[in-house]
Amino acid sequence: MTPRILFLDDNVRDIGGHYLELASLLADGARQLGYRPQLITHASLPQRDLHLRGDSRLEPLEIEPRFEVRRMENWSLGVDGPSMVQRDSRGIPIGGSVFRRIRQSVNDFLCRPSRRPRAMLNAWSSVFADSIRRFAPQPNDRIVINTGGDFQILALAHAIEELERDGELAPMTIHVLFHFAVFESTVTERAVAFGRQVNAAVKAIERHRIHLHATTESLRQQLNTVGVDATAVPYPTRDEHHASTSSPSTAGTKILLAGMPRAEKGRDLIRDLLEAIETQYLRAGRFTWSMQLPEKRWQRMIPPSLQAACTPSASDQAEPDTGVGMEILRGNLTSEAYHRWLDTAGMGLFLYDPDRYVARCSGVLLEMMIRGVPVMVPDDCWLADQVRAAEPSGAIGWIYQSVDQIPQLLSTVEKTLAETTANCRRHAKHIAAYHSGKNSLLEMGIVDHTSSSVRLAG
Repeated sequence: MTPRILFLDDNVRDIGGHYLELASLLADGARQLGYRPQLITHASLPQRDLHLRGDSRLEPLEIEPRFEVRRMENWSLGVDGPSMVQRDSRGIPIGGSVFRRIRQSVNDFLCRPSRRPRAMLNAWSSVFADSIRRFAPQPNDRIVINTGGDFQILALAHAIEELERDGELAPMTIHVLFHFAVFESTVTERAVAFGRQVNAAVKAIERHRIHLHATTESLRQQLNTVGVDATAVPYPTRDEHHASTSSPSTAGTKILLAGMPRAEKGRDLIRDLLEAIETQYLRAGRFTWSMQLPEKRWQRMIPPSLQAACTPSASDQAEPDTGVGMEILRGNLTSEAYHRWLDTAGMGLFLYDPDRYVARCSGVLLEMMIRGVPVMVPDDCWLADQVRAAEPSGAIGWIYQSVDQIPQLLSTVEKTLAETTANCRRHAKHIAAYHSGKNSLLEMGIVDHTSSSVRLAG
């Protein structure tokens, strides 16, 4: 009987972003290891995007859109959530002082009913428990929570308690991937509570094999600092592109900002930077700025002098305005359109908040690196660590300490682009081998069932 892997991610609800990309890459890896993958997504996935049926990532994947709640990290004790105290598996505040628990309970109550932590926890755990009943895991089957965290672990413990109340539940092997930083520069009281919350939930379900993983080494170290045992595994990226093998030209080099702009990805920095480089670089034809924009409320990101170049166009087509050096795509892209667009990059620019990415990986950075595209990244975060790690074999990009330095760095880009691109193309082979869905699962300890001698399952 073919073993299976059940992947679950409440954040998968449209074709944009990296939640679906991650799920499809892990599913590809599962098939390569001899498993039949299945995916539980948010219930809204089939209704949100007309391109969904034609997305090649989903064609070979069994999908059940079932979650009614998403973004569980919104109640995390890590940097991406507002929780102040530890909770139990029902979502009730139990840590901190009496005053903090009362304050947390008041904050919980002031949320709309469906977004209160107890409601979200119950909704998530109910779908998980029902999914396990349908899946009926066998000894060689595995369960993977693609986007995990301290609040998901509480919901997981709550779901398993419910399943065990129903009757005998055979021991399961469950893997949970952590993506988001626990703390920024120093360990906080909230971070310590994060560790206690995770460990208490894992202990409550210790009859099952629960494996925790971090998608960066720095995040693994953060988890270890607060007492959580996790392994570091590579975040997968897609090795499907048709990058040019010709020597790059610095004339009109395309600066590509991939992904829909968000606050932690520098959305509020774009306007000022465009104003700083418009005359000297864009209108002079030295660089072209290429990015996605949402269908609505994009004007605050673009200076008035450049808004005429941002007229609506088909989401899978970009028409560069050569007069002002702008190339704009609108709305979410299909996987094929997104990867075709990345193939055109001359360099990748990342305006990410280093505090938010101090221990958090960027799938977009890996997508650039696997193409052999030079990158410009902020210092003091995971992105800069990746650029520095490649330096012994040749520089693959540029690191800035402040966004104000970027205009001057672009002059350096013009002088060193050809050499840097050559270095990047050599480094891309390492990225392709290490950051694959198959290798991610192997590093998690998931057994290769295509091998003639199968190791003991982990």
